[in-house]
Amino acid sequence: MRRRRIQRLETRLILWVLAFSLLQVVLFAALGQYLLERGVREEAGRKALDLAQLVAELPQVRQALVAGIGSPAGDALAPFIDHLWRRTGADFIVVGDTRLRRLAHPQPDRLGKTMQGGDSQEVLAGNTIISEARGSLGFSVRGKAPVLDAGGNVIGLVSVGFLNRSVESIVAGRYLQWLPVVLAVFLVGILSSLWIARRVRAALFGWQPHEIARVFAEQSAMLDTVRSGIVALDLDGWVQRSNRRARQLLGVDTSQESALHLRDLFPDQAGFLLRDVEQVLDGVELYAAGQELVLFRRPLRVGGTVRGVFLSFRPQDEVAHVSQQLAQVEAFAELLRVQTHDYSNKLNTLGALIQMGAYGKAVELIGLESQGHQAMVNRLLDSTGEPLLAGLLLGKYHKAKEQGVSFEVAEESVLDAAASKALLERLVSILGNLIDNAIEAARVGPRQPARVRVTFDDLGDHLIFDVEDSGEGLHRERLEALFRPDYSSKSGRQHGVGLYLVKTYVSALKGTLEVGQADLGGARFTVYLPRRPTDEDNRS
Repeated sequence: MRRRRIQRLETRLILWVLAFSLLQVVLFAALGQYLLERGVREEAGRKALDLAQLVAELPQVRQALVAGIGSPAGDALAPFIDHLWRRTGADFIVVGDTRLRRLAHPQPDRLGKTMQGGDSQEVLAGNTIISEARGSLGFSVRGKAPVLDAGGNVIGLVSVGFLNRSVESIVAGRYLQWLPVVLAVFLVGILSSLWIARRVRAALFGWQPHEIARVFAEQSAMLDTVRSGIVALDLDGWVQRSNRRARQLLGVDTSQESALHLRDLFPDQAGFLLRDVEQVLDGVELYAAGQELVLFRRPLRVGGTVRGVFLSFRPQDEVAHVSQQLAQVEAFAELLRVQTHDYSNKLNTLGALIQMGAYGKAVELIGLESQGHQAMVNRLLDSTGEPLLAGLLLGKYHKAKEQGVSFEVAEESVLDAAASKALLERLVSILGNLIDNAIEAARVGPRQPARVRVTFDDLGDHLIFDVEDSGEGLHRERLEALFRPDYSSKSGRQHGVGLYLVKTYVSALKGTLEVGQADLGGARFTVYLPRRPTDEDNRS
């Protein structure tokens, strides 16, 4: 438990900041003591010198030095200096003659003896000095000045000093004045460490460093084991992180990851993927790095704010099989639903006719229904020769009929059954999206009756498909944005990708797509596809 507590980020930060604050306090105290002691010694030296110069100019001192040791004036100097010394605060005042014999000294038993320290010869030469030396009273800071007679000749010297213990006492007294400042600095360090610890903990959502490291390692391992490519971006589109699969799919050099932009990965779709990043995208198909990809986009939120974009994608061929099966199941389910609803209405009508005894009308209704449905089935099978395509068109026929839209397959339509499996699978998606859009456009359009017409033909090595509607048509200013993934004339998140998927599939099949005005009054979409898809498509 103790080891876990020490690993907590708050404890580490507090200990680190306190240690740093303590180091600052120690360094501050050491530097302060050095500067303070040096300042006190300089101040004591200047004070001692000023006092020595003042004493050297006193008449009593000059008279005593001129009279010499043993004279009445010389003997009277010691009590006079002793009285003066006690009033100045200095530790000693010593007066000596040119032979360095003491005429005044704090200790009477040392009068007449030679002055010590070895720093008096320069003073006897007429100079004033500040020195630190050891005398008879101990180590001291002293100021020395020569005593001059009326003719300017040196007749003695005065030494005033402060002992080392006095200097240290002054330093200690002043240092105590700094102690509150030192303690305040240490207290600020403690408070700042607590504040920093809380702020950092809040920024990391309460996670500890070892927990973050473990989660980072786990996520890295998981990202590199999933089959999907994953890329994390900031809001400007710069790649923050990607997994191994994403780099493989997009052909990205690992050493260049930190300098990659979304434009380097998806040149044609970068603008779209960075627009409206709060919108969720599911299953958008696009073409990049020479292959078809199925992409998902999620906003990356931190603390409730969008801070980036999260992309995941897989090759289209890995999900194509499942997607195609699902699409076929959905198509059959839609067909069954439409037929159930349609036949339920007709059965109700037949029941009412029988109850009323209108048997002839009932038989006529049955004949018309059977004849119309069978005629459509026979026409589709004869013209396409491909059950998959015929099933798609039959399902759309019933869907259009339920919505009150007349669905037609042009009589001149014909399609050889020799088309490849890959091409037919893509045709289901291409025609399905185009016909659904046409039915919707005709249903809400201004022209009545609402009509949709499909025409297809094969010319040599190419297949041609026309899907026309009687809707409002396409405005010229919308044509440029028509095939963008984010464009739609319908509301809802799932809309807006149908025509983009059509363009993606057509481009993958090396075909072309044209948009124009239909004979029915609405829009016409014409698709030209080569009969044999590329090797890349066959792998899909």
